[in-house]
Amino acid sequence: MSPDARSVYRWAVLAIIAGCIAVSYLVITHRAARPGPTATAGPRPAFQLPFPCGEVWTLTTYPGHDDFDIDFFAASGATAGRSVLASAAGTVTWAGWSATLEDGRPAAPGASGTRGGLGYGVIIDHGGGWFTEYGHLAAAPGVRTGETVKGGQGLGVVGHTGSTTIDHLHYEQLNDTLDPKRTRGNGDKVEAVFDGVPSGITSDDRSPDQTRTSRNCAPPGA
Repeated sequence: MSPDARSVYRWAVLAIIAGCIAVSYLVITHRAARPGPTATAGPRPAFQLPFPCGEVWTLTTYPGHDDFDIDFFAASGATAGRSVLASAAGTVTWAGWSATLEDGRPAAPGASGTRGGLGYGVIIDHGGGWFTEYGHLAAAPGVRTGETVKGGQGLGVVGHTGSTTIDHLHYEQLNDTLDPKRTRGNGDKVEAVFDGVPSGITSDDRSPDQTRTSRNCAPPGA
């Protein structure tokens, strides 16, 4: 083989090796950039209706609402001013106005599935990836960010603050292990279950109204 041929051959081999290294780097980088597998949620807490024991409420939704979001209206009597209770024990991750913290700082991105529209509201972390969200309270919540709450503990009263003019409670149950980024946004919402029974609210334009009686009867912390 002539010197020129050997030189061409060496350059060709080096080019092949360099190409293989580049491809390997791109593959490794791509794999590292992909989200890892989601975590597994813990057992779903024994969520109860977020209202005092024995009260009867209508669960409804409307076209344009996110799937699984529930609007609660009292089945009889006035809805405004009714007590809103924690569906289960947990830690308050946000309590304030339209997804802002008490000191005025905005809540973490994705911390509220309806950022800017909840008015006065509360989000509770129940552990194991489970969260509940309560919106449109009539006034500032009776709990604070970071506070530990008991199941059945009062959070506030029903109102129409935020992006609504009708008194009702906006409510969500979320499983944030469904999203690798843990945003607790729309992708983490799931069908709410109360006292072990699915809510029946699964689609914003196809779910018929439901009527349920609250079994949130044990004293807070019992």
